[in-house]
Amino acid sequence: MTEDTVGTHKQNEKLIRFSILITFLMFSSQLVGGFITNSLAIMSDAWHLLSDLLALFLSWYAIKQTLKPADAKHTYGYHRFGSLAALINGLTLICISVFISYHAIIRIINPSPVHSTGMMWLALVGFVGTFLIVIVLRQGGQNINVRSALIHFLGDVLSYLGILIGGLVIKLTGWMLVDPILSGLFALIILKNAWLITKEAAEILLEAVPSEVSVEAVKARLLQEEDILNVLDLHIWGLSNEHISLSAHIQIHDMPVKDTDRILRKIEKVLLDEFKIAHTTIQLQTNENYHNKSKDTGALQVH
Repeated sequence: MTEDTVGTHKQNEKLIRFSILITFLMFSSQLVGGFITNSLAIMSDAWHLLSDLLALFLSWYAIKQTLKPADAKHTYGYHRFGSLAALINGLTLICISVFISYHAIIRIINPSPVHSTGMMWLALVGFVGTFLIVIVLRQGGQNINVRSALIHFLGDVLSYLGILIGGLVIKLTGWMLVDPILSGLFALIILKNAWLITKEAAEILLEAVPSEVSVEAVKARLLQEEDILNVLDLHIWGLSNEHISLSAHIQIHDMPVKDTDRILRKIEKVLLDEFKIAHTTIQLQTNENYHNKSKDTGALQVH
C-alpha cells in the first residue's frame, strides 16, 4: 500500500469518526422526539439512523483493517474486509426497509394522530445534521465504505425534506395518512440504495470484473502493441473498488529472455495509466499452445 493510499484511508477514517458523532446525536434526538410526537416517519428515520450508526462503525472498523499490511496468511492484505462490511451494511438496510414498510401499512390501516409541529422541528434538525454529514463524506472519494455511508445520508436529506413537507400538510389539512405514506417512500429509497451497495460488494467478493473495466477493451489495447501476438487466460478482479488486479498469459515473438523486460514494463505502464490496474501478474510465452509452458520466456509479478 502506497503512502498516498495510507493517507487517504486515514483521512476517510477521520471522516467516518466525525459522522459517527453527528449521527449518534441525531439518533438520540429522533428516537425521543418520535415517541413524543407519535410520528411513524420520525420513528422510522430514528431506526434508520441506528442502522447508519452501526454501518458507520462497521465501515470505520473496515478501514482500520485495510490499513493493516499483508502477511503470510493474508498475502493480499485486508482490502476485502471493506467489501464484506459493505455487504453486511446493505443486507441490514434491506431488512430495515422491509420493517418500515410493514409498520407503514399497519399505520395506513389504523391511522394515529401526529404532532405536526414537533415533527417539523425534528425534521429540520435531521435535515441540517445529515446535510452536514453529506458535505463531510463527499471528501471520501471512491472508497466503497465511505460511498455507502454517503448514499445513506443523501437519502436521509431527501427524507427529512419530505417529513418537513408532510408535517406542514398535516398541520394545514389534518390528513394523518401522509405520515405512513412518507414512511413507505423512505423505505423504497433505503431499499434501492441498499440493493446497489449490496450488489457492488457481492460482485467484489465474487471476483467479478469491476464495472469500470472491460476485459475486451483491455485485450484490444494490449494487442495494439507490436510485440504482442495474443492475450490468453485474462482475468480481472477487484480486491476492493479501489484496488484492481489482473493476471494474463501474453504470447509474444520468440526472443531472448533478457529482451522481455521492455515488454513487461510497457504492459505495466499501459494497464496502470489507461485502466488504473496497479497489481498485475503477467506471464510471457512464445508457444501458441496455451497449455504448454515449456517455452515460456519469463514471468514478472508487479505489486
